[in-house]
Amino acid sequence: MRIGIVSQSYYPIRGGVAEHVFHTASELERRGHEVTIITANFSRFDDDHGRQVIRIGRDVTVPYNGAFVNVTVSFDFQSVIGKIEAERKFDIVHIHGPLEPLLPLYALRYFTCPKVGTFHSYSTGTPIGYVLLNKALRSMASRLDARIAVSDAARGFISRFVPGQYDVIPNGVDIEQFSPNVVPMSWYDPSKEFTILFVGRLDPRKGLKYLIQAFSIVAQQLPRARLVVVGNGILRRYYEHFVTPNLRHRVSFVGFVSTRDLPRYYRSCDVFVSPAVGSESFGIVLIEALASGKAVVASDIVGYNSVVRNQQDGLLVEKRNPLAIAKAILEVAQRPDRRSELERAARKRGVEFAWSTVTSKIESVYERVIEQKRA
Repeated sequence: MRIGIVSQSYYPIRGGVAEHVFHTASELERRGHEVTIITANFSRFDDDHGRQVIRIGRDVTVPYNGAFVNVTVSFDFQSVIGKIEAERKFDIVHIHGPLEPLLPLYALRYFTCPKVGTFHSYSTGTPIGYVLLNKALRSMASRLDARIAVSDAARGFISRFVPGQYDVIPNGVDIEQFSPNVVPMSWYDPSKEFTILFVGRLDPRKGLKYLIQAFSIVAQQLPRARLVVVGNGILRRYYEHFVTPNLRHRVSFVGFVSTRDLPRYYRSCDVFVSPAVGSESFGIVLIEALASGKAVVASDIVGYNSVVRNQQDGLLVEKRNPLAIAKAILEVAQRPDRRSELERAARKRGVEFAWSTVTSKIESVYERVIEQKRA
């Protein structure tokens, strides 16, 4: 098949959608398909990571749903999309976030070949745009030949505004890249320090401030505890100053890390914590930690509790509750037998989300759509 994948998030931008696009494209290419990724120009440091990529317009980052999202801006979507389709002659186009402005909506409108859309978003609120433009969004969604949601949470959210049939296909993880066999960072020494890891954008909805508050409790009972924060964002300076002065030498903000080093950071912790407060449709960081064979503590929120099964392959705690987070961390730290049990279960759970499995399900949707069109 000749496949086009449209996404407003791709490298050098990091995040769940960008990872999804890269890994499914890579897996599809390994299966003999011809794949082209269509995304934005982000900066002069854009890296295609070995995939066929067409970049159009420019990226603009805007606040939305408690986070910051990427929007591709261009003054010539129609002619550019027409030219791409004429040159590539796609059998199918896969649009991520198909009802999001601007690139996905234009792709949905102007590509004439069969189209599949994946919905990644979840929110507990009611976005005003979905209400005011509901009729138009339903009309645009009718242009999709198949709809995929990354979780039951994502399906439930979009179905409130655009009802219909959705295949639920989760995000995935590279189980060889994220593995218990990865070599930890050189500074990691579990005999000297108990390392707590956070990975994610420094957005309000990721809940880092609650982990920082929990760390102050943990540090009182565990003098060798250390917190490592991987990720960046405009709130980084705020979070750095949110750490009390007496603990700043025990908290490391390392910013963005390379694709090569990220799995090593997961292997360089004793517990992974994701204290997100909501609006999470899935949680890529959770399956990365699980596949790495690490004990996981996460908020008990929609989207997360479909990935981590409480008391089986991780510990779920009340959101926005530093004391509950601290208690869970201390349980892992003070009960080695429980920690080992969680680590074994985590790896077993993580393998269930291998990209090969996820891509097979997506490939089946493509084949179904093309067959239906032929019929």
